[in-house]
Amino acid sequence: MTTYSTETPPTHNGHPSAEPPYGQVPIGPSPQREERRRDRSTERAERREDRRQDREERRKDREHRRQMKSDERDAKLARKHQKRETREKFRSRRRKDRRAAWHNAQVKIAHHMPLWGLPVVAVSLILGWTGQASAAAALGMGMGAVGVPVLTEGMTLTLAGLTGAAIEQKSPHRWLLRSTVITAVTAAAINAAGHLIEDHSAAGAYRAGAYALASLAAVVLWLVVMRSKKAALSKQSAEEADRWRRLSRRHPVLVRRARRLADNTIVSMDTAYETVWTRANGAAPDEPSIREIRAARRATYRRSLAESWDGRHRWIRRGTPSVAAVPEAAEAEPETVVETASDDALEEVPAPVLPVALVVPGADGGWVVHRVPVHPLTASRPPAEAVPEEATTRFPQGEDAVSDPVREQVADDRLETVRAMVAEVLDAGGDLMKEPSARRTAKRLGCRPGTARAFLATALAEHGITRPKRR
Repeated sequence: MTTYSTETPPTHNGHPSAEPPYGQVPIGPSPQREERRRDRSTERAERREDRRQDREERRKDREHRRQMKSDERDAKLARKHQKRETREKFRSRRRKDRRAAWHNAQVKIAHHMPLWGLPVVAVSLILGWTGQASAAAALGMGMGAVGVPVLTEGMTLTLAGLTGAAIEQKSPHRWLLRSTVITAVTAAAINAAGHLIEDHSAAGAYRAGAYALASLAAVVLWLVVMRSKKAALSKQSAEEADRWRRLSRRHPVLVRRARRLADNTIVSMDTAYETVWTRANGAAPDEPSIREIRAARRATYRRSLAESWDGRHRWIRRGTPSVAAVPEAAEAEPETVVETASDDALEEVPAPVLPVALVVPGADGGWVVHRVPVHPLTASRPPAEAVPEEATTRFPQGEDAVSDPVREQVADDRLETVRAMVAEVLDAGGDLMKEPSARRTAKRLGCRPGTARAFLATALAEHGITRPKRR
């Protein structure tokens, strides 16, 4: 507020005036100065605000740059960590791949050769290849000497690998195995021949033999390993394989027949061998064969004779033990009467019979047990009368009143069986000139083909059919 020197305020035409009266000087700052002061104050405030804002912006810029640097550093560290993790993963995967590759290589090598055999194979290959190359070079082949071991030893290695793969896949491999052996022997022969040609002395012969043995050592070891591998891949156990090997040595014909039967009928080898054994021996493998039965009965008879002997050499045996001829018949105790031969009259005893009963075919394929008597050789007998030629059963033990009815009964039963077979052919509308055959009839009757042919001719003659005789 402006102050004046008098108490009466200045007026202009009766109104207060803002201007001081003329000739009066106001006391205090002027309005312009006050305005400039305010302007300067405002400017200073504005500058202070600008500086504050600048400082704030610079602070924010510094914080921003600091944040950006921190983010960049963090990103760089993250990238570094990521790169490190990626590198570690790659190295770990590479180590695993290398270990897996090495393991697979060991497995593949072990499939063809165990690890303990690798030194032998390596030495064999080195000696074989260098020996053949040096021998070929000494003989003047020049650069072509390098190709000799490539052709021989390389072919052997290739065929060995193919054979091992075929055995592992259970494919046909015999011709591959034979080719491998042939090429190995050829390579060893070439190796030995080259060194022998180079030097004929004893040292040269030794060197040739050593190089040839070196060429064959790896193949021999490989053959042993392949045999073990083939046995391991086989379905048969070691005991079963040894069993069939022993059977092949003891019964080679039966084993070949069993293998042929198994191939033709698609049955197991055990079943085929059991069938072949039954056909050949007349009994199952777990049952005594015909030869064993006969041997046992002969032994039993001889034992009974030995037990019934009284120690004297001059004696007449009036009774002999009887042994059943069929499994169903029970064995009887031997009844033996031992008497000293003299001029006096002998006691009458029952008619003796053979120790073994005779079993002959009966009706409908059955069997009839017949005891064959033995005539005493006390007097000469008149010659037997001629018998008519007809179908009959032969009895090598002789004929008497007891065997004639049996022979006639057997002949009648067989004739009836043949007549029934002819009737079956007629009912089926077959040709009697061809059916039934003599072989079929003999099998049905259990006799020889000649005897069956005679019965068949008799049965066919009843129907007015006569077959031509065989020449």
